[in-house]
Amino acid sequence: MNALIKLFNGLIGPTAVIAAGTMGAGAVASLILGGAWFRYELLWVVLFMLPLFVVAVDSSSRIGSVNRGSGMMSIVRRHIHPGVAWLLLLINVPIHILIAMGQFSVMSSAFLSLFGLHPPAPGATEAELDSYFGFEVVTSLGLAGLVLWLILSQGYSRMEKAMTAMMIAMFFCFLAIALRSFSDIGAILAGFVPGIPADLPAPESGTVRLSTSSIISIVGAAIAPGALLATPYLSSDASKGPLTLRQDFRKSVINLGVIFGAYAMFILIAGGFALYPLPDHAEIETVHAAGQVLTLAFPESLSFIGPPIFTLGLFIAAMTTLVICVQVVIYLSLDMVNKDWTYSPDNRLFRRLLIVVTVAAAALAPVWDFPALLKVLLLMGVNVLVIPIVILAMIYLLNSRAVMGQHTASGWRNGMLVLCLLVAVVLAVDKIPDYLAML
Repeated sequence: MNALIKLFNGLIGPTAVIAAGTMGAGAVASLILGGAWFRYELLWVVLFMLPLFVVAVDSSSRIGSVNRGSGMMSIVRRHIHPGVAWLLLLINVPIHILIAMGQFSVMSSAFLSLFGLHPPAPGATEAELDSYFGFEVVTSLGLAGLVLWLILSQGYSRMEKAMTAMMIAMFFCFLAIALRSFSDIGAILAGFVPGIPADLPAPESGTVRLSTSSIISIVGAAIAPGALLATPYLSSDASKGPLTLRQDFRKSVINLGVIFGAYAMFILIAGGFALYPLPDHAEIETVHAAGQVLTLAFPESLSFIGPPIFTLGLFIAAMTTLVICVQVVIYLSLDMVNKDWTYSPDNRLFRRLLIVVTVAAAALAPVWDFPALLKVLLLMGVNVLVIPIVILAMIYLLNSRAVMGQHTASGWRNGMLVLCLLVAVVLAVDKIPDYLAML
């Protein structure tokens, strides 16, 4: 027991919070649908993005650790240009409000499906549509109250521990999901060989599942601007005593590389094992349909409990990402107008904005008429369009002695960040037309 407590305490930190937030509905949707549509053929994407993810988030964390008490917007404003700070604010605040709306949609859809209420099928009557919409509005606002109650009662340290606990719980939950899939070990290993699978037609919905869109969504779920912008605030808020950059990097490797990496692989493998063999696997796009992923994880007599367990896991995942998204909006906004952005029980302005942003996202989420999982899949792709700007700003700051002092980025770190930037630019340029059309 003492060993488990020691391990748990060793994992707690800003990167654990980011890992928990990254392990949200966006990552689950990207990975589970990637497996459902293309089986194991996108596993190489997870393996490829992990080193970039670890280095990018750890580098962002260093900016906050070295500049305690200073927010990312203040640092960008002072050391790059006020215009760049305003650009980051004006782009990221609306996007993260939309992402928060997407998380509320997933939470509402998951919650209602636990009680047998599912989105109306195509061709449903007006009365059926109105009835479900009413349930969705009430559920979304009720969940907003639950989220606010959970996160307003305590400050940063409690939130950090809670998010870490959620991260570990989800890890073991999805580990259990994937265990039975290792009977396909040959196909799974082949999935780590890079390749782009053929696009998948979905005749009933009249759409085509683009493999490149799934790749972008997986990358966007991990290397997200919200994570890179929020981490300096979390690190600055948490930093006490002497700098521990090497220990922090080790935590990043564990939280973001090992735990998140294993989690991501388990989710994609589970989708490929349980959903890909289904005759209608190309049509899967709802929480209820994706819930079938757990059916094969239990004996036949208990298979009925699989979908509810998956739905509950997805609900928790969406909540963790929602917390990070709302925090990003508040951190950036308060810091930009030189207000206290620290997450503490006595910061009344922070708490008021938290209530406003959360309730607004909850109220607007039901109005966005789009399947819940596809909402977050789309927005993870939109992240890729924004991330080059954020990484470029980070590279500049990490190499500025005025910002980092003696802790400027090393050659290998710069190389990894430049590679991360190149990947984001290539993906963004390739997919801008598709995402503009979808929006």
